[in-house]
Amino acid sequence: MITLRVAGILLSCVLVTACVGPFRDRALDYRQAQDVAPLVLPAGQEARPVRPLFPVPPETGPVEWPAKFEVPKPRPLPQDAVSGVAAPTPDVKGANKPVMTQDGNGYPVLSIQGEFNAVWDTLDQALRAANVKIDDRDQRLAMYFLSLANTDGKPVIYQLRVTRGQTDYTLALQQNDDTLAPQAVTRTLFESIVSRWP
Repeated sequence: MITLRVAGILLSCVLVTACVGPFRDRALDYRQAQDVAPLVLPAGQEARPVRPLFPVPPETGPVEWPAKFEVPKPRPLPQDAVSGVAAPTPDVKGANKPVMTQDGNGYPVLSIQGEFNAVWDTLDQALRAANVKIDDRDQRLAMYFLSLANTDGKPVIYQLRVTRGQTDYTLALQQNDDTLAPQAVTRTLFESIVSRWP
């Protein structure tokens, strides 16, 4: 009885090993690929010219790799390569004094030059100095949640967003993700931030 079990186990091991045997490497099979003739349309049909998206490269022989391959290091981009404007040079103290400007629709925004962490921390100091109630803040989202009185004097939670621009950071006040805060509320908040900026 035991020998039948041992024989059954050995037979199943042999069968499994035969099925799982080594597979042929098919990495270079594309070199034997044949070109297919282009599609011919019936007379009177028009089509845009078709170019092959992935043409089969010509065979150039075996590729010889160096004994130890080293990944080439990328060349550094100049400061103005992408934006056409030199990157801002932060103030030694970290964040320059904000400047109140307007966006394309004439809405008030604050522009601040400096490094993000310095801008974020200095903004927090200015808000606390202005006695603005901070309900929450999320540095990962670059957003403050502020409790401010609206035009009717009722407290409303607004979003103060810090957005990276080409040369500076821009602050905008919103009621929610899609709606800007009233201009009077925004202007009052921004004036108090500028006047209390450390």
